[in-house]
Amino acid sequence: MNKTLDIFRVSDSPNNVICPPDQVFQNSNFEYMLTSGGHLVEDESQYALLMDFLKEIGEKEFVLRENWGATITDSKRSIPLEASFTIESVLSDFNEKLKEFDEKVFMAGTILHWFVNGQKDTWGIYISEYPTINIIGCLPELASGFRKIFNIKDNGYEQEKSLLESEFESAKSSNFRKVFLANYKIKNAPQQK
Repeated sequence: MNKTLDIFRVSDSPNNVICPPDQVFQNSNFEYMLTSGGHLVEDESQYALLMDFLKEIGEKEFVLRENWGATITDSKRSIPLEASFTIESVLSDFNEKLKEFDEKVFMAGTILHWFVNGQKDTWGIYISEYPTINIIGCLPELASGFRKIFNIKDNGYEQEKSLLESEFESAKSSNFRKVFLANYKIKNAPQQK
């Protein structure tokens, strides 16, 4: 059974999308960490580390599901794209599925947002196109494992600061930065002048 709806706030309609700066995670006790976005991992070794960690915490598979309303395409699809992967998978398996999705939705200017989760409701990763960041949400006891895999210090804000601040500046809403930082418990960000 897919736990995406237990872990994330998923709209039942593409017209009522929930995506950053709004809070996309259900569990208010989650700890949040930020890491480079655009893809789930940086390379094969990081993917292998993630699969090892998921196995360690008792996962057997994970799901990639499109945040449908946040994806901007001309597609007339009636359901979000979704795929399952075993923890025995390798990065090329993941990338092949993305290429298959590419034929369905990718085009110039396409914006994609993805939910990533396992069968346990203790963690999730939100792959955000805007800001171009991955948000890891998990119970505090899992945070050190995710920090190790993704080389995150503290909450990751300092490592991603220049990207985030430039994207905050270009946000259409003047409140975007404040809402994002509050929702993802980023307390060490400098105050906006």
